[in-house]
Amino acid sequence: MSLTAAPKIIFFDVDETLYSNHSPRGPHVPESTRQALSELHQKGILTAIATGRSAAVLPPAVKTLITECGIDMLVSINGQYIEYRGQKLADFPMDTMQAAQLSQRLRQHHIAHAFVAHDGLYSAYEDEHLHTALNALGIPHTHRPDACRQQAVYQFLCFYPESRDELAGSLQPDTMKIIRWHPSGTDWLDKTASKARGIQTALQKLGLKMADAMAFGDAHNDMEMLQTVGFSVAMGNAVPEIKAIADYVCPPIDEDGIYRGLVDLGIL
Repeated sequence: MSLTAAPKIIFFDVDETLYSNHSPRGPHVPESTRQALSELHQKGILTAIATGRSAAVLPPAVKTLITECGIDMLVSINGQYIEYRGQKLADFPMDTMQAAQLSQRLRQHHIAHAFVAHDGLYSAYEDEHLHTALNALGIPHTHRPDACRQQAVYQFLCFYPESRDELAGSLQPDTMKIIRWHPSGTDWLDKTASKARGIQTALQKLGLKMADAMAFGDAHNDMEMLQTVGFSVAMGNAVPEIKAIADYVCPPIDEDGIYRGLVDLGIL
């Protein structure tokens, strides 16, 4: 599919899209990505982040990027907490009782898990699977088992190997879905929740349409987003399923993928 008009807003995933976790030079935001975002800002194209992370656990380099490049919007926690220029636009918290009951069931079966809140990540039950997955992405957390009763929780992170998928599935509420993002880590969230829902909500409030939006992503939790926006871009380092549904595949993140993609598409 060809790009027929410049987008009015572009959404970027964080891990392995804006931010490289596994580069030989260490975790970083490519300088070419910083340049691309600055040039988009100068051209009047809105820029946005759409991530599974909450704002509180974004890498410091990404927080700096938001400030330096004037990123306009943050669609966080897989679309469940949305901010525009620092102000909350909308959110979709879990039911408090459901969250508490699910945590109890997971503990009974010795499945490590954590609550995702806007202001941080709070673990309820920890083991080596939790530490392995969170350390892989440098995600900080605080041990607070009762956090789900004390503040709004938007999703769970549950930690177990694929060999326990069947057991975990038997504990999954009918209203929730599971998305694996690491050999030891999964997202548990409402079936209706996705980056796409968050983006749709945000665009409606700004008077924009999905046709006005472009998105870059690389992983399974980007699927709905890339299937819904007007034009979708998969990173060259994306999983095969994401490349298969994207309108365009740009080079990998560590080969200046975002900048080169925007140039090739005629946006920069």
